[in-house]
Amino acid sequence: MQGSIDSSFTTEQRDLFASGMVAEIGVNAYAVWHAIKFYADFKTGEAFPGMRTIGQKLGISPMTVQRAIDRLLEAKMLRVTKPASKRRGQTYIAREKMAIRVGNTVLCTIIVDYVPNSLRHRLNKIEQAINTGEKDDEAWAEVEIIPGNGFTWDDNSKTLKSKIKASEIPNTRQENSDEYHKLMGEKILEKIAPNMSKKLPIK
Repeated sequence: MQGSIDSSFTTEQRDLFASGMVAEIGVNAYAVWHAIKFYADFKTGEAFPGMRTIGQKLGISPMTVQRAIDRLLEAKMLRVTKPASKRRGQTYIAREKMAIRVGNTVLCTIIVDYVPNSLRHRLNKIEQAINTGEKDDEAWAEVEIIPGNGFTWDDNSKTLKSKIKASEIPNTRQENSDEYHKLMGEKILEKIAPNMSKKLPIK
């Protein structure tokens, strides 16, 4: 008799907890989001598990799954790429959200599709574009930027605009923040809001 073990892992952005996003969408939506990621195609990120299948995996009703999916769509943590057909349900792509914040102020949120085969490559492309300062249409092609309260996104100049004074935004670091994403967030801030990042007080 020969046993086996599945040693593969899924990943998630730590900021989902730090930002309060999990509390905002609720535990059911969070669980459904993970279930859809479980079914994601490695190369395309597309997943098409039925409501009943997701419900059975999570121990919740199909109606609860539907409400969770509606909440994920509203929160932009999920998008539908193909409508339901007679053969299968809707096709989804889960989305990763990264909030760029200074202190408790969210400047903007960056949203990237969860495609296992290319997610790390896409994040690296974004980071490289930020480090070099070069215009890289590929890096930002499938990235959605949602401005925080009091901010607007100028798509022509690719910069974040605000009427809020930089001195009014606190600059406090969270000791338990993930170092990689913290540094990446700082670089993104320098890229999309250069005037603001230069004026921020250093503590």
